Amino acid sequence: MKKSVLFIVNIILVFAVIVVFIVQSATKTDIAKGFDGNYLNSSFLDNTGLVENPDALTTLIQQTAQKLKMNICIYSAGQRDRNRTDYNIKSFADTTYDETFGADTDGVFYYMDVSRKSPACDHISTSGKAILLYQNNIDNIFTRLDNYLPSSTETVTAEHIENAVKCFLSALEDYSTYEPNTFEYYYDSASGKYMFMKNGEFVVSRNKPPVYNMFFMLICLAIGAGIALITYFVIASNYKFKKSQNAVIYARNGNTVFRRKSDDFIRTYTTKRKIETDNSSRGGSSGGGSSSSSGGGHGGGSHHR
Repeated sequence: MKKSVLFIVNIILVFAVIVVFIVQSATKTDIAKGFDGNYLNSSFLDNTGLVENPDALTTLIQQTAQKLKMNICIYSAGQRDRNRTDYNIKSFADTTYDETFGADTDGVFYYMDVSRKSPACDHISTSGKAILLYQNNIDNIFTRLDNYLPSSTETVTAEHIENAVKCFLSALEDYSTYEPNTFEYYYDSASGKYMFMKNGEFVVSRNKPPVYNMFFMLICLAIGAGIALITYFVIASNYKFKKSQNAVIYARNGNTVFRRKSDDFIRTYTTKRKIETDNSSRGGSSGGGSSSSSGGGHGGGSHHR
């Protein structure tokens, strides 16, 4: 009985390990591109024509980009951007970032809506490691920016824009010390990608972090152990025998006769052979591959003023 229970437990454990191995093997993970070190690609793009010295703001942005080791782009939307919908603004921010810095690199794109659109829609698009660094503080960043930007009905000045740029850079520095834990991940529904940290590296994957597979394995092991215990007690309760006595006490001396019996079995062997057929009309099938988004995964959020 003990051997049977051990056999069942071993089968369950092997099954759990195989399941986790299959899940891990099917997980497609890629280390993200990170930051290439070229902070000079970061810039301030002014589409309002109000800022007299945009290069000075670009210099501030590049200094912060070098310090934080990530790409930073700030775009001030002018009158020509006024007809953009909220969805178009998000799409513009995500696409412009990918075209400028590359998909799944570390960085942020800030769309500052000073186009007199009502209501104004600011958007922060994060990419790569910046997603995990700033996602929980997006609302806090917008709250700080509201102190420097006017509402959609008020007149916008160059001072508003310059102060907002400095505020945004300061907020990026303040929240850059956040360290994502092992269980934290971000899922981008648009690209179908999961973003998480693994062994100190930022990872982009089509599946959840491996730590969740470990939880699945532990659950399997717990279920297996429970089944094994239940099986053990069921078997033990159904097979309770009394202690057997020595057969010698039932036999009288001299009356014991030993006879030999033999049972002969006729063994039959059957041989199976597969019959090959040639069907030239049988069609073949090919496996289809899953489609993936050409763009990178993005986090962030929008805010109305």
